[in-house]
Amino acid sequence: MQRKAGLIDVFAKPYEVWTRRRNSHQEALDLVVNHGVHPSQALDVNDKLIAVVATASEAAARMLTVRADNGLENHVEAALDSSAEYQALRRSMPLAEPPELSAYQGSFTERDWEPADAAIKVNGVKMADGQFLFHGGLWPSDSNSFITTRPLSTSFCPQVALRNAEWRGKAYESGRVDLMVVRVTNSETKAYAYSREGEHGNEKEVVFASGANLRRVRESRLADMPVSKVTSTLETLEKVVPAYLLEVELS
Repeated sequence: MQRKAGLIDVFAKPYEVWTRRRNSHQEALDLVVNHGVHPSQALDVNDKLIAVVATASEAAARMLTVRADNGLENHVEAALDSSAEYQALRRSMPLAEPPELSAYQGSFTERDWEPADAAIKVNGVKMADGQFLFHGGLWPSDSNSFITTRPLSTSFCPQVALRNAEWRGKAYESGRVDLMVVRVTNSETKAYAYSREGEHGNEKEVVFASGANLRRVRESRLADMPVSKVTSTLETLEKVVPAYLLEVELS
């Protein structure tokens, strides 16, 4: 019987964005004396609620419009820390990370794809139906669907996925940014969830084996984004490209 992960919803508790205001001396004193708040945390307070992110699509849309939000990434980290389903997913992975998957994550060269793919199929699990993950890059087909022929890296965090889309000038070369909200739908494709410890732990990565069927359900242009590339002579080239949110099903 194949192992299957539970559903991990990092926005079950919505992420809220607030403006902040400085507390008066009396307000700060009241928080410290009567409410047990540490003095360092009593200096300012949430003022106005300006955004609520309750779904994966809303999170991706926010990233494309603001480009960076460390508060959102911290929210994802805290959600994973408190998720019993995420802890169970990590326990289902081997105690020692397969060297083929370490090489794939560390160097990400073409020669690593085939051994990593084999390791995912041996050590991975099927992700839960309805699981949302993020992938940043370029939709690689003129068609609305295609079957992957190499491992597919995804993240629980849209900020990580967006940085990957920009990495090493990829978005500059592509002339656009695609931030994909990937929904797992009755998938038989195995996936490996990397540890969040170590050099690449911040990526919060889940990598799928080859053979996944990806279907583009919806595409929306949400922003124009400045991107850059460093040339072999260390010159930095810059331009503005369209940024798209893609809703994708993985089966």
